[in-house]
Amino acid sequence: MKLKTLFTAIATACTLATSASVQAQEVTLDSTAAIVNQEIILNSELNKATQKFLDQYKAHGMKVDEIDVRRQALENLITRSLILQLAKTQGSELTDMELDKTIEQTALINNTSKETLLGSYGKNLTSAQAREKFKEDYVINEIRRSSIRQKIHISQSEINSLAKQLKEKGNTVEPYYNIAQITVPLSSTANEHEYERAQRNARAAISMLRSGAAPEEVSAKYGSVNDNVNMGFVPETSLPLPFVPGLVKAKPGDVIGPFRSQVGFHIVKLIDVTKNAMAPIVTYDAAHILIKTSIIYSDEAAVAKLQGIKHDITSGNISFADAAKQYSEDPGSAINGGDLGYALPDRYDPGFARGMMELTPGQISEPVKSSYGWHLIYLKDKKVDTDSMEVYKDKAYSILFEREYNEAVLNWERNLRETSYIRVLDPALLNAGVKLDQEKPKF
Repeated sequence: MKLKTLFTAIATACTLATSASVQAQEVTLDSTAAIVNQEIILNSELNKATQKFLDQYKAHGMKVDEIDVRRQALENLITRSLILQLAKTQGSELTDMELDKTIEQTALINNTSKETLLGSYGKNLTSAQAREKFKEDYVINEIRRSSIRQKIHISQSEINSLAKQLKEKGNTVEPYYNIAQITVPLSSTANEHEYERAQRNARAAISMLRSGAAPEEVSAKYGSVNDNVNMGFVPETSLPLPFVPGLVKAKPGDVIGPFRSQVGFHIVKLIDVTKNAMAPIVTYDAAHILIKTSIIYSDEAAVAKLQGIKHDITSGNISFADAAKQYSEDPGSAINGGDLGYALPDRYDPGFARGMMELTPGQISEPVKSSYGWHLIYLKDKKVDTDSMEVYKDKAYSILFEREYNEAVLNWERNLRETSYIRVLDPALLNAGVKLDQEKPKF
């Protein structure tokens, strides 16, 4: 998203207009769709974003009102602008080297290539433009997650209680609910009129869902722009607690709610329910040797060095532990012979975790790439952990965090908007009576 400062945009417009007058040529100026603090969103950006949303709805055979989609697109652009502005004030910038590593890691997570990942941003974008889009998305996600992590407080008693439940369940069968969720937003300072309007919108959303409308269509009309509409199959232990009593009694196709929260009214549609055995908790006891890469030390050199080290280990010239102490560039584990102890795979970099999980106990990997460099991984052992409460506590914390995360996102972004200056100037939205303004200037 290419944003310009308001003052730069005004100066540029004046310069273009003067130039047009002097040269007696017609010049079409890009108008302003919205002012967001000291930056602007151009109508060309809004038109492009609106068309992208419309194309997505059309691809899924959904019929939506274009004004609803235009509002949705502008809300999305406003939120992106505010988070990127916050990133600038916090100095959250990526160097080219950091960006390269991040792209590589993301490609590993998604089991794809860097070229395919960047190509997903659009065929008409250059490599540099796609990298900039990826960079924006990454910074936004990092700022959002780090800001929200500070606001989620999970007590030790909550963790202990859920961990105990998980351990008692063991590998028993657990219901998984395929659900869609609509969040009808409500301001933190809503007056009685706004509260009643949100209630009416919630009732209308329920009526649309029960009449067969797709959840995405309903969200476009009444929901929050950042709704996680299709939540997919969610295990019962991971469901937001207010949803559980209604979903336990519901049948596929049922609509339940609304549920009141600090961000608005939530409506849930049950699409399907199935039962699966809880996945066993497998921990891996691994050791590794890390060789880092840099501008002057290439991937090829790191791989060659590790292959030489592996040859010495398998030939009996040196033990893995001694090789780790001598060569590994991970000081935290090198001192212990590369030992990492028993841990869940999600504790590790995705590339490292994938390489580790492919091994059988006693096996040493070929060089494995991660975002930190290249590794030799020695898998000592793996076991299904049925006894350690610590592992269940780790899983319990993850469940509790994700349970609160989605609502916390909506609340944080709402507060971000409510403490900013936002002024909508787009004629189509103004004529339709859409109001997104926040009259609290920050400059």
